[in-house]
Amino acid sequence: MSSAELTEDRTFGEPGLARRLRFRESLGRLAQRGQAIDLLKVVLVPAAVLIVAGIGFMYFGWYGAAHTARQIEQAPYLVSGGIFGLALVILGGLLLASAFWMTVLRRFAEEAEERSSAQLRALEERLDALIADRATASNGAGSRTTRSRAAAKR
Repeated sequence: MSSAELTEDRTFGEPGLARRLRFRESLGRLAQRGQAIDLLKVVLVPAAVLIVAGIGFMYFGWYGAAHTARQIEQAPYLVSGGIFGLALVILGGLLLASAFWMTVLRRFAEEAEERSSAQLRALEERLDALIADRATASNGAGSRTTRSRAAAKR
């Protein structure tokens, strides 16, 4: 068997088409699996850890500076504990804010999808009603009924 015969799909007839279709399907499954992992939890856990660690650094910086008599010895505690702890708290807060916005955007996307599918269903129903009215009119069924006129005016 030649390589051309191996890659040719018997149902589609084009060489490599089945392989490309399988590749697209596997990419689709991979994208769905990536969405299935709740990214919100992946962001919330590090955010909580950063905030707790930042508060801990600030506490130990305060504790070290409070138990030192000389001001020159308090500077390292201020830098290592206070500023670094504050940076960790701010970073954790930013992660929490991004997690909040992720949930809000996800909710907005779901609501928009629901609205658009409801509008699409309504348009399809109106189109079906118009097609049915035209079919009855072309079959010689007589004049339109009151209901069909109301549907046509919509």
